[in-house]
Amino acid sequence: METKNYENGINVLSLFDGCSAAYLALERAGFKINNYYSSEIDKHCLAVQNHHYSGNPNFHQIGDVRQITGLEYPYVDLVIFGSPCTQLSSANPKDRSGLDGPDSGLFYEALRILELMYIFQNPKKKLYFLMENVASMTAKDRDKITEKLKNIFPDTQMFKIDSALVAPAHRRRLYWTNIPNVTIPEPKGKSYQDIVVNGYVDKEKANVLLSTDVTLTMGLKRYYNMNIGNVIFKDKNFAELPVAEKLQRYPAILRESGYNSKKGFKSSDYDFVNACYRLPSVLERERLMTIPDGYIGSVPNIPKSEQKKILGLSFTVDVVAHILRNLKAI
Repeated sequence: METKNYENGINVLSLFDGCSAAYLALERAGFKINNYYSSEIDKHCLAVQNHHYSGNPNFHQIGDVRQITGLEYPYVDLVIFGSPCTQLSSANPKDRSGLDGPDSGLFYEALRILELMYIFQNPKKKLYFLMENVASMTAKDRDKITEKLKNIFPDTQMFKIDSALVAPAHRRRLYWTNIPNVTIPEPKGKSYQDIVVNGYVDKEKANVLLSTDVTLTMGLKRYYNMNIGNVIFKDKNFAELPVAEKLQRYPAILRESGYNSKKGFKSSDYDFVNACYRLPSVLERERLMTIPDGYIGSVPNIPKSEQKKILGLSFTVDVVAHILRNLKAI
């Protein structure tokens, strides 16, 4: 079987492509991209793609994953995807139906495509894949994914990687791939404090970035009690207080600020309207995901809530780039 190190370029099929973070990872890993086939249907994600790649003749939007057979792309070298985690994630305790769920069950569409591409692939070259999903899924779903992928690619391996090794935020994910010689990244990268525009944080690494965040009223309690969301404090001395003292002092600070809710209240992303803490901006969230500054935030006509959602569902670019670099050594 012929192998190559893709010096002449790589052809990639990205399913559930989102904001095309996989494209960013390929670039960061040093690949020349000959063709990038993006399967995505969310209108806001498509707006991000159009903003950055509408003039790129190598970037192809191919629509809904359910309408793809895989046979349309016989020269693809790599299939990369993170199928929806909606019913797999512990962040959705109301519905843990896993791979039987309406969104997370779309994994089987990716599996169908991989199987057909494997059967009809060019016999002179190997097809590689990389899949990412949440580490908080049940062992039953994790083992089922591994079994199904190994039925197609017997050399499939699974890795658990926390993005905090190379990024300013935690993001515990499982990665399945048949790319050889994948290793866990060596710890490095910026801290949470390194990437904030103003203010102070009380953690070395941010919590997992979700599509939603805590509130500016009672969010501090949820931030500590549930370890959910991220905050940036106005005052360094307050940030360094013990947790119990922060929670005790905060209600009075909130009352004195006069802030009740964001309804009808306009402010900058970097204002401390409750006189105590603010939430990470879109720019800071990009940095937490190791996505270039302004990649999402500079795209016009996307509500800020949708920008945050896009980032919360994206790949950590530096982790995916770390895995993909092993392809160049083949």
